[in-house]
Amino acid sequence: MTEIVGDYQFNRKDLIGHGAFAVVFKGRHRENPDLPVAIKAITKKSLAKSQSLLEKEIKILEELTKLQHENVVCLLDCKETPQYVHIVMEYCNGGDLADYLLQRGTLSEDTIRLFTKQICGAMKALQSKGIIHRDLKPQNILLCHDGSISNPSSNDITLKIADFGFARFLQDGVMAATLCGSPQFMAVEILLSKPYDCKADLWSIGTILYQCLTGKAPFQAHTPQALRAFYEKNLDLKPKLPPDTSAELKHLLVNLLKRDPKDRISFEDLYEHPFLKPPKTQPMPVPARVSGVVVDSGVGAVSGQSNNSASDAVSTSVSPSQSPSAARPSRDGRHRVGSYQHHHRSSKHSAPSSPGTGGMSYAGNGLGSPMSLGYYQHHHNQQLLQQQQQQQ
Repeated sequence: MTEIVGDYQFNRKDLIGHGAFAVVFKGRHRENPDLPVAIKAITKKSLAKSQSLLEKEIKILEELTKLQHENVVCLLDCKETPQYVHIVMEYCNGGDLADYLLQRGTLSEDTIRLFTKQICGAMKALQSKGIIHRDLKPQNILLCHDGSISNPSSNDITLKIADFGFARFLQDGVMAATLCGSPQFMAVEILLSKPYDCKADLWSIGTILYQCLTGKAPFQAHTPQALRAFYEKNLDLKPKLPPDTSAELKHLLVNLLKRDPKDRISFEDLYEHPFLKPPKTQPMPVPARVSGVVVDSGVGAVSGQSNNSASDAVSTSVSPSQSPSAARPSRDGRHRVGSYQHHHRSSKHSAPSSPGTGGMSYAGNGLGSPMSLGYYQHHHNQQLLQQQQQQQ
């Protein structure tokens, strides 16, 4: 049965994922059926105690959508029925970064560099609006690519920050105190219930990059309480890094993962960090010539960057057996807190999603990332339509 949401429509059989109080469907534009969208249906019964949170989140999404930033998921429409609030967002066809890492284990430094630049682009957009995310993690970073590419390379992938259920506006010099986020990626100061500012997002970025490099979170424990106890006991946190990690990436990770936010790298220094600069290469030698024949010298351009494998990965761990893949749910997705379970993982024997499969995670807070209760409707512009058509 087809359901109508403003200029969009969806069929309930086209389920993408679900959370505690919401489900997400793949839909499409009614006048342009080739344009896919993601439609989140939130039950009104779940919204009784969270109306202010919803209004705040929708305001944040409105502000960010005005920017039309390529690394931030855009809000397209918001409608309500007697039973549901429907949120229409742009569709990302490559799944999320968590699944991307689950499939690949670790990423090369060149790929980490590409992804970090895009994350930085998204954070610049948030900063321009005075927004702190507070729940940055691989599950909340969606991937998009040209749908015509069956196995896209990292150069073909666009990252988009999603799930602003915990986000808030935070003025310079003002500290927040709400405990929120996902413990493995949550800044020390948040987990210890101390006041915090936008530098909490820097810690989360550090944990994401560390997982990209090693396949693990930098500091782990079986429970949030155990992780908090670990942070309380260890005043000098030093993440262990693979020995072949470049000096630039080591410096970046160590300074993102400073326990004291005052010692943590600033956003400005992150954006200008040497690791994000093009890697140095050796000049290509001129091949020798013998009687007019070019002889291959066997030497090519060398980037000097390491390709880390899962066997290289070393992490500081409270519980060595606990890794992000273990912290994520069993393959059936039942224990995934704060993120939509993937419909394609409803069977424990199903394979993880990969770019091109259309599997995705529109993450949410504990309420399924509910958004606005109002009659807000944001009319997407032609540029966004064209961009999304190219991703099909």
